[in-house]
Amino acid sequence: MATKVFISYAHESEKLSDAILDLSNYLRSQGIDSEIDQYEEAPAEGWPKWMMKQIQDANYVIIVCSELFFKRANDFSGKAEGLGVKWETTLILQQLYNINSNNQKYIPIIFNKSDTQYIPLPLQPYTHYNVSNQLEKDRLRNRLRGLTTSKRPPLGEEPETESKQTPLEPKERKSVFFSSIIDVDLWNQAKWKAMAFISDPSLKTPPIVGFIFDDNQKGNDIFTAIKKQIGKIDFKDEIRLSFIEEISDYRPQDYKVHIGTDWKVAIEKMESLGLNLDESFFIGLSRIHEMNPPNDSKNLEIFKHSYAHFKKYFITNFKFEKDKLTPIYANLIEKEKIFFRKKNDIMINKNDEDFVAFNTNETASKQ
Repeated sequence: MATKVFISYAHESEKLSDAILDLSNYLRSQGIDSEIDQYEEAPAEGWPKWMMKQIQDANYVIIVCSELFFKRANDFSGKAEGLGVKWETTLILQQLYNINSNNQKYIPIIFNKSDTQYIPLPLQPYTHYNVSNQLEKDRLRNRLRGLTTSKRPPLGEEPETESKQTPLEPKERKSVFFSSIIDVDLWNQAKWKAMAFISDPSLKTPPIVGFIFDDNQKGNDIFTAIKKQIGKIDFKDEIRLSFIEEISDYRPQDYKVHIGTDWKVAIEKMESLGLNLDESFFIGLSRIHEMNPPNDSKNLEIFKHSYAHFKKYFITNFKFEKDKLTPIYANLIEKEKIFFRKKNDIMINKNDEDFVAFNTNETASKQ
């Protein structure tokens, strides 16, 4: 049976698409069953399922490391552009995590030497090929066909006198650990658009933070899944939620919300699995949104006051229908830790967890 290959890439330019088509046609001419989206017009199962099937069924997945592919793979802003690449990279990263760095399937390639910088971090430890060079192109073809020009000679007789040999330096191997409460596909479909707060003026019950989505059902699916993963109480504060204020000199009431996985909890998980932190990569996803409430809105301030009293709060999704907001109590998750930040405090440190909130082009939304 012919080796099955799937080529994953971003539609960066017509020139690149033509080059990928030529490469795929070349591989097929060499007896390799190469598949690309350019061969399909409209798959009956839809593009996401088609891409998932190609990745799962392929013996090898060739990843074209271009500038746009790199940007899409590292884009956590939630924008709709490049959903195909984001979907593919999510599947690829998850499979890399599942195989614990024993990677024989995913092969990075470039068309220009300068594109080496665009190889995604989890793939940098592995052999890549510059297919603009015919020799490397042939090496890739031979690898896909299971051929090699490297032959290990038979062992000779052990010499009578010992000679000290300098051992080869071991190849660097990295483990990739992927942990996230964010389901990229669901969040893209749900379209997070606003926040809501419930605070008891009499301070008898802890406050509630609510997430509002364009698609109520998808929003409910998001928090149903998060609660199933975390439980009724986020004992380890795995969910990291921050509110960032003073983001605008012209609209002092505006703020940003950043939700994701707390990296410290992820590190604890890595250690519990026996992973060496010095030899591992951690990959997490988060979501960021800018909120633009009316000038006289006091919702966030009232919530902060209530939280200061109880030292805990709940998060869930809200259903928005016919101008009515309803919290979904079945999805309530109790939390203690929350972060109230100021933009100026964040911007002085590029390694700050919330720095990414000002390093993406997320779309603003009305509260």
